[in-house]
Amino acid sequence: MTERFKLAYIGAGSFRFSIGFFRNIVNAKELLPMEVALCDVDERSLGIMHKILARMVEKASRKKRYGSGDIVVTKSTDRREALENASFVYKSISVGMQEAEWYDIYLPLKFGIPQNTGDTLGPGGLLRSFRTDHVAAGIASDMAELCPKAPLLNYTNPQGSITMAARTAAPGVQYVGLCHELFGGGAVLWAFLAGKGRFVRPFKTLLNHMEYAGINHFAWFTRFEVKGKDYYPALRDKAKALGKSTRFLTLRWLGHGFNFHLLNRYGWFPYPGSRYVAEFMTDYYNYFNYETQSPFWRFPVVRDVGALDRDRRSRYATFERMASGEAGVPGPRAIGERAMEMTLDWRENHPANRPHVVNLPNVHPGYPKIVPELPDDCVVEIPGYFKDGTILPVKTIHLPGEVAALVRPHAEQQRYTVNAALGSDPGLCVDAMRHDPMANWIEDDDKLEYLTRLMLFYEKRWLPAEWAEWIPAEEELKRSKWWVSPADLAEEGGAYKKVMFPPDERLKAKAFFWPPG
Repeated sequence: MTERFKLAYIGAGSFRFSIGFFRNIVNAKELLPMEVALCDVDERSLGIMHKILARMVEKASRKKRYGSGDIVVTKSTDRREALENASFVYKSISVGMQEAEWYDIYLPLKFGIPQNTGDTLGPGGLLRSFRTDHVAAGIASDMAELCPKAPLLNYTNPQGSITMAARTAAPGVQYVGLCHELFGGGAVLWAFLAGKGRFVRPFKTLLNHMEYAGINHFAWFTRFEVKGKDYYPALRDKAKALGKSTRFLTLRWLGHGFNFHLLNRYGWFPYPGSRYVAEFMTDYYNYFNYETQSPFWRFPVVRDVGALDRDRRSRYATFERMASGEAGVPGPRAIGERAMEMTLDWRENHPANRPHVVNLPNVHPGYPKIVPELPDDCVVEIPGYFKDGTILPVKTIHLPGEVAALVRPHAEQQRYTVNAALGSDPGLCVDAMRHDPMANWIEDDDKLEYLTRLMLFYEKRWLPAEWAEWIPAEEELKRSKWWVSPADLAEEGGAYKKVMFPPDERLKAKAFFWPPG
């Protein structure tokens, strides 16, 4: 009897990733026979997704001409059950979901720290790490015991600290961070080439020949070549026009207008969307300028957590109809999440001519240092590929000096974050907040210490249980002049958006304002 390929999916209730990924799973005839072990802590959402995937298997089996029994779908709220003897693992969890994100975004805003995304750095990214890193470390430890040879592909932010936390807990487990942002940046370069009469279809083929490096959500193209010709000089020549001219509205619409300003200033193009990049460049995005920005770039002023929650609920209403049979389910599809392509490359030992954007330790016993200009102890985003079952970087990639100087403080922050997240020490949590470049922009250690304690208090239910003994109580926090009450965070009347304790006005001198005229 042929052994089934076991694919374990932790966080299968994800409203962003699950359905698209299911389409890729039911398309993957190369992996048959297969068991898909779905796991989620939310039993209701897990049940919905289990029914949807079972219906998708039935539909795909007719279209792709395989037996409906060739894919067996199981479900469990126990991750160890899902992980046992798994061949490959995927993860897309959100600890606390939008309820926790409300505090991530709107508590720091009270202190004049805006976040347009807040899932990677800043106070929001830090608390998301505190909620998630210990879970990731636990998953990695379970894998070391139950499926030590299986790689894990992680879609949960923040990629850097989560990957570092998992590999700290279980160094031998291949815990790999993934991100979509490269494809948006690649589409921008594709549009530029198309405008010059050089069509590259599909644009993902172009990415196979690109070099890029940095950290997740703050990575840069270091080479822009097609068939041996360097197009970076032409891109630099047009940088100012691409960021300002209405002729290039399509490029601006893709959410990279700010990136062209940075290209014009530094000579290199960061590929994540402007909203992510701006959070790393705090002089450009801070209390004094976050509402004005520039006439030539746009990203959210502050993350709208309420809208995100409404979107999730709306999608789940549709998912319930799919699960019950009232609505149809999507069919198989090859394109979509690159996770399935990576799985096939791992299984088939595919050569390095199809690299994938991955987050890996910068220094590892299995390969030379990837980005020499960044700290040894950080997780970098670079092109990588599977060889003999092991994920490897394609090559060593150098970051230009000025760009490396921008990235380095954020790369160093990863270890501060992970040490705090995997420890049980309030001092480590405060140190991580004070060291974070976005938080530290307000230059007020006392406020940052209080903000840390306040966020820990409000998010206590999602943090490690052993932290409860030292997380401050409400009575203690209320004695401060900086106390933020539940009423101050209420959605009614827009109280949650009001800044209560703005930064010192003298800091305005650090803020970038678009030159008039």
